[in-house]
Amino acid sequence: MYNDIIQFLDEHRLKEALTQLHALTSEAEDWQLQSKAENLQTTYGYMLQYAAQGMQDPEQGKLYEQLRRAAYELADQTELVRKTLKGNGYFANAFRNARRNPHPSYKNICIQLEGITEDFGMAELNYMQDEKQLQAAQLDIATRHANSTDTLFSKAWVSLLWEENDFNEANELMQSLLVPVLDLAVMISGVTLSLLQLFDPKKFQFLLQTYQSRSEHLISQRALIGIALVAYYQEKRLALYPELQAALSLLSDDTKVIEQLTTIQILFLLSRETEKIDKKMREEIIPKMMRNTKMQSPDFKIEDIEDLEDKNPEWEEDLNQVQKSIQELGELQMEGADTYMGTFAQLKSFPFFRQIAHWFYPFDRQVPDIIALFNSNKIAEKSMINILLQSPIFCNSDKYSFCLATVAMPESQLQMLGSELPKHDDLVYGDFDKLNAKIQKADNTDTSSRQYIHDLYRFYKLWMYRNEQTDIFKNKLALWNCQALAPLLQQQDTLKKIAGHLFSKDYMEEAAELYEKLIRTEPDNADLWQRLGFSLQKQKKYAEAVKAYMQADILRPDHIWTLKHLAQCHKRMHAYEQALEYFRKVEEMQPDNLNLLLQIGQCLATLRLYDKALSYFFKVEYLEKAPENAQRAIGWCYFMTGEYEKALNFYQKLLHSASPQTNDYLNAGHVYTALQNIPQAIECYRKAEKQCSTHEEFIKLYLADKEALIEQHIPTETIYLMPDLL
Repeated sequence: MYNDIIQFLDEHRLKEALTQLHALTSEAEDWQLQSKAENLQTTYGYMLQYAAQGMQDPEQGKLYEQLRRAAYELADQTELVRKTLKGNGYFANAFRNARRNPHPSYKNICIQLEGITEDFGMAELNYMQDEKQLQAAQLDIATRHANSTDTLFSKAWVSLLWEENDFNEANELMQSLLVPVLDLAVMISGVTLSLLQLFDPKKFQFLLQTYQSRSEHLISQRALIGIALVAYYQEKRLALYPELQAALSLLSDDTKVIEQLTTIQILFLLSRETEKIDKKMREEIIPKMMRNTKMQSPDFKIEDIEDLEDKNPEWEEDLNQVQKSIQELGELQMEGADTYMGTFAQLKSFPFFRQIAHWFYPFDRQVPDIIALFNSNKIAEKSMINILLQSPIFCNSDKYSFCLATVAMPESQLQMLGSELPKHDDLVYGDFDKLNAKIQKADNTDTSSRQYIHDLYRFYKLWMYRNEQTDIFKNKLALWNCQALAPLLQQQDTLKKIAGHLFSKDYMEEAAELYEKLIRTEPDNADLWQRLGFSLQKQKKYAEAVKAYMQADILRPDHIWTLKHLAQCHKRMHAYEQALEYFRKVEEMQPDNLNLLLQIGQCLATLRLYDKALSYFFKVEYLEKAPENAQRAIGWCYFMTGEYEKALNFYQKLLHSASPQTNDYLNAGHVYTALQNIPQAIECYRKAEKQCSTHEEFIKLYLADKEALIEQHIPTETIYLMPDLL
């Protein structure tokens, strides 16, 4: 029924929508919702009567849109109530509990939180001389504080549409200078989650006002991320409120807002890499580190590779790959990618994380679950624990995981992690001081945004009740496609940054879309045409790529990179003469480019100009340190021209090299077949088959050369017999 109502409203069939809505509110068994539905029907009935009498009302259009908008709101509320009251799960239980035992008002919660701030200060004065009493008092205050914060989150999260009084009290709470910033940040998360499941214009306005009125980066960035997510996921509902869209659009006048939202967009795009990073850690880096037992030693340094020279040579290769992978992860980490998701995923089963609000707590040492760790005087200032907790790299959720795991550690391990690091350890102290300096210099808005998005990612991926809600990170989160955010994200410089990120991470389809959009504004920008061409080429849209490269060539003539890619695209389209034309142009500028010479030879060979092709291949073989590719090409040219003995000489070189390829055995088999040396041909084909994963794969490779074998006058029956002889 709900879907029918929404469809009627979308089609502006308001009378039918209101009739169905009245029936839906009856199912929800909520007299307030029923009363609202009846009022809407009555108001619309009067409107229809006036219209039927031909009475002119200048406010008629405005009133109609207000009624339609109110119908959407009521339908969304009613459906949520109906499903939740009869449903099971964490949210359903929290919603029903809130109806049975209503939360305190925002005003009363504000008073509680302001009082707790004062209580912490008074406890230190009252129990200065008694450490145990002070710790007990602090634990009691921290527990009350956490309970009030959880209530604040829950009140915002399970609420339906705010009334004017709710909106005003929520704003007063947000503007209070005595309520801790950490608590306000948790409230913003509750409001955001509420908006993602039920659009509320007053809550959205609350986020807009909060972002504009509070300068603390912890609050402002959470509000801006909430605004972006709600605008993206509730785009259809937001479109009903032009006043909210106008307020959002006004933010585009502030370059700071655009920069911050651009950073948030890049961070959301980086979240796509998290599963890839986790997989790389599990399947590549850690197994290779574990394979080499020496790497597990704390004294081992990756630079000391010469110590392994008498060991398995594969270990050195593993070390190089691990070192390269770690470097790549480090670069991703500098970009803001989430490189620790897999590390901390197993540490989210503590009871602390069963309470939804705790996933959104900014890190605070006064949280009841970990307060004892810091009240014990066991944590030195320059200890490993403090270094990790002060690091801007880890998100809030992971810092809580680390502390909870530390609390559960044996005393000896806790003492080791909490003790002062050796003063003579210049490396550790130097890193600690550098870290503090980096924290001071870092853009706190970027750090807060990154940590919060990582917290959100863990919540949607790891919370034990995550299946109750839609995972926002399963979507591409292409905020620039959201009409409401377009004034902020569709500016030329912003789109270039986003397109550049997509391009660098190989999201070529989206990158191409953005480059096409950018080119409409800058049609004479050769770099944009090159990037568009490459994006299309990577998608194997070679004809479209050629058009883009041609335009780039017009704007920036005879650019080597463009000419090479034009040649490659024509080669992929089997237009070898055109490819050769562009390769020749590049050859004039780079006559000693061996890869280029090899590609020219390949085009000539494909055009059956074998003599000309051989001259290129021989030059490459002579100059190249690893001439195997040239030797393969030479062998094939000799085979296709019937000079089998010469072909065999080159294939023998390849077969005696360190790592002959499947095609080397296959092509040698072809030569022996042409020489009618069937036993040798069978032996080569068997070795080729052995390197294939299946017999079917071998057959496919073998028959791909069928036309070439026929051209060498090998009988068709012989061609089909050979696989059966293996």
